[in-house]
Amino acid sequence: MQLIPLTIEKYAPPGNGLGFYRNKAVFVSRGVVGDELLVRVEKEKKRYIIGSLEKVIKPAPKRCQPLCRHYEECGGCDLLQLSVADQLNLKKEMLIEILAGVGISGPLDIIASPEVYAYRHRAVFHCDREKNIGFLQRRSHRVVVVPDCMVLAPGLKKLLRKLVENPGLLPDGLTTCYALANRAGDFAATGCRGRFRSGNLKSIKTIPETIREDYGFGGFELAAGGFAQVNPQIVGLIIRDLVNHCVDLSTVAEIYGGSGTFSLPLAQVVKNLTVYESDAAAAARGRSNAKRNNLTNISFISGRAEKIVFTDLLDALVVDPPRVGLHAAVVDNILRSPARKLVYISCNSATLARDLARLKTPVGNFTLTSIKAYDMYPGTTHLEVMAVLQRSR
Repeated sequence: MQLIPLTIEKYAPPGNGLGFYRNKAVFVSRGVVGDELLVRVEKEKKRYIIGSLEKVIKPAPKRCQPLCRHYEECGGCDLLQLSVADQLNLKKEMLIEILAGVGISGPLDIIASPEVYAYRHRAVFHCDREKNIGFLQRRSHRVVVVPDCMVLAPGLKKLLRKLVENPGLLPDGLTTCYALANRAGDFAATGCRGRFRSGNLKSIKTIPETIREDYGFGGFELAAGGFAQVNPQIVGLIIRDLVNHCVDLSTVAEIYGGSGTFSLPLAQVVKNLTVYESDAAAAARGRSNAKRNNLTNISFISGRAEKIVFTDLLDALVVDPPRVGLHAAVVDNILRSPARKLVYISCNSATLARDLARLKTPVGNFTLTSIKAYDMYPGTTHLEVMAVLQRSR
């Protein structure tokens, strides 16, 4: 493969280093502005090149030595060459740039994670045919064993060590392992063969598939094979802000409610809450979690978000979609709804910006009143963002 010299001139969303070689833009991960690098060409197109870092010839002043010994190989983190403060500044700059692309500007707060190591309570481990288990190498399908991962919570470290030392626990043909730990150090896991779908999920010998968690609003059950938030401390801060935006409202609907991470706290401050979740198992778990906490003002409805028809009585909508953002039909349903307030929690700044541009049309009559970012994933380019929109009518 061709090697080329490159000076990183700026960052490009979601945080790649950007330089130019023979009038072509070159994107490379782990680059720092000011770096002089030797870059391996991985893919070359008419107008741009995708490269990988081969060697740092002259480091930029802000380049740090990553503390993780797996960083050069493992693809789990991509910003450890920057200080925590510089990571936050970069993420804020990238979010501002993405929002500016759809005409959104204004004050933007970013909340740092209280912990930058051992914060990760949910992870996807990958397995190969020899039952090696760990994370994938950057830009590769090769499994990298990571016995000393610095971002894994104690429970996940304990689980990973158990699986590494006892490969016989893993069913044959397993390609991924969905793992979850709570703050008490308990862990759960579910295996998967091939693509993620219910029929491909497999139990792992002696490993439970669910755990109990409590973010300060009542205990509830989460499944390793379902969705769960990664960083409990940041989740608690998001819940605090979400509750403040919805306190004392009468009728609220939540789309993509999962097993009730946000639903249970919401139900404690609003009069009536309806939760929509397409995964029937997650919706059933949400009902059990509500019952466990004696919440009688909440109902979970299983069904596709695109098919929702909202009632005439609706004060606010809360949405927390997957990375693909809101389906166009869901946007249309929101625009047709009577909701006066919309709280949009996003894990993908690009799709958030796209959806905000749709919602802020004259037809929708929504005005963006606040936006706040949370560093859910220190060491990576990812952010969690909460946008609050209000209708004037």
